[in-house]
Amino acid sequence: MTIVFKEFDKEKFNQNVIVNLDLEDLYEGCYTNFKIVLIETITKIISEIVEKDGWDLQYFEKDEAEKLFNAFMKNSKIIVRLNKKIDELNYDFKKITIEFDFSEDEKKKIAEIYLQNVLNYISFFEECIIGNFEGKDIDIISEFLSNEVYQLLSPDEIKTKFSDKIEKIINEKV
Repeated sequence: MTIVFKEFDKEKFNQNVIVNLDLEDLYEGCYTNFKIVLIETITKIISEIVEKDGWDLQYFEKDEAEKLFNAFMKNSKIIVRLNKKIDELNYDFKKITIEFDFSEDEKKKIAEIYLQNVLNYISFFEECIIGNFEGKDIDIISEFLSNEVYQLLSPDEIKTKFSDKIEKIINEKV
């Protein structure tokens, strides 16, 4: 069995970003990042798909989660393990292939959703993003945000799409 991802459930991704940023308010640790939210979202989507047939997605170890993220970024394949309880003592196991086939535009939209949410959580943006820089230079911040989304959006694309919002936050902070 192969599951092919050509587009992303942007609403699920958006919700995961919001949940992670809401948790930041509680823990104040700057833990939220693009990679973690993306892996969580993909894992949830895969789980929902296989659960329809009674299967459970087995937990990803850290290196497997990294492979899942890399497969997304490179539009490649990854094999995941499933299990299904047969009776009280026995389980059935199988492996399936997850294939990613996203257009660059689709990946850019995902990165935009992430950044839009980060910019809407002003306390997170101030503390975890611009709090790392002495100057409040939009070029430096755009470069940082581009790296945060693994260059799915260039610094220039970020400035074009978000400069008004970034400058507004910077000016209010100063």
